[in-house]
Amino acid sequence: MAVSASRWPAPYAQDAPGSGLALLVNANAKRGGRRVAAQITRALPGASVRLTKSTEEIEAWLRVLPPSRGVLGAGGDGTAVALLNALDRVTALNAPLPTTGILPLGTGNGWANALGAPKLHRCLALLGRSTAALPTRSFGLVEVDGSLAHFAGSGWDAMILEDYKRQLQATRGPGRRLSRSIYGYVVAALLRTTPKVALLGNPHLLIENLGDDVYVLNEEGTPYRLRHAGYGSVLYDGPAGAASVGTCPEYGYRFKAFPFAERMPGFMSVRVYARSPLGAVASMGRLWRGAHPLVGMHDWLAVAVRMTFSRPVPLQVAGDAHGLRQTIEYRCSRRIARMVDWKRLYL
Repeated sequence: MAVSASRWPAPYAQDAPGSGLALLVNANAKRGGRRVAAQITRALPGASVRLTKSTEEIEAWLRVLPPSRGVLGAGGDGTAVALLNALDRVTALNAPLPTTGILPLGTGNGWANALGAPKLHRCLALLGRSTAALPTRSFGLVEVDGSLAHFAGSGWDAMILEDYKRQLQATRGPGRRLSRSIYGYVVAALLRTTPKVALLGNPHLLIENLGDDVYVLNEEGTPYRLRHAGYGSVLYDGPAGAASVGTCPEYGYRFKAFPFAERMPGFMSVRVYARSPLGAVASMGRLWRGAHPLVGMHDWLAVAVRMTFSRPVPLQVAGDAHGLRQTIEYRCSRRIARMVDWKRLYL
């Protein structure tokens, strides 16, 4: 059931710190809630701050929000995606999405890390001294399962995320803080996901191209056009431990899951990892760094693909579980996310 949003003071002075900014606080985030909303309001008294617990509340707030220099979400990747999807619904198709940003309050903070976001207090200080248009970095978005996102996938990645969340829910006491770290993620992967995958084995995967040109990458990571890969052609037919797409290089905890995500604007990175769990564990360091080439890793840059698995597999979209799917379609959206580039705010 939706929880009523808390309304925080609207801008009271045109020259107050944060004037022209709108900030959404996810009450469900790791460090979210009324305390963080109050902290933001104190640091940016000229901003409009909203505390929400549902997508309906986010959308209702956006519909009455005046034009802003930037709309920022305080939370993790899920908060950023919820905000972007709400902006998509309230923004005309022929109009660009407003400048969007992330204040890192989540667990993995993949997108925030890729954008160079510092700690919350430092983000607020940077925003407080900024009075002009915020510097941005553009990202494509993927359409999947009725949502826009910067990454999504099936197989081990979705299983690990689900196992990680279940492990976190079951952890009590001092160990809970450790479970929220990268340590908890790795433990879930090794002790929960790996045994299940070893028992079931990798499903078979068929990937079909639903767009026009497709690019692959040479050993240096330079893309080149794949010949005879028109609409309906088969890009992959074989086992898959993980099959994911992304437009942002990082996945959370600085895991560089999509090292080629920004190589070609207008394309998404499509990756399949075909090795066994033991092979993945042996290559964990190189996987984390986004090393290329990597045994068992297959990469494409495409605009639309269909993935069909031999059995239902879990789907995750920006880290949120979307149930089991046997066939999934991914498409590059016409929408572009113009995200606050924190590194350039330092200048």
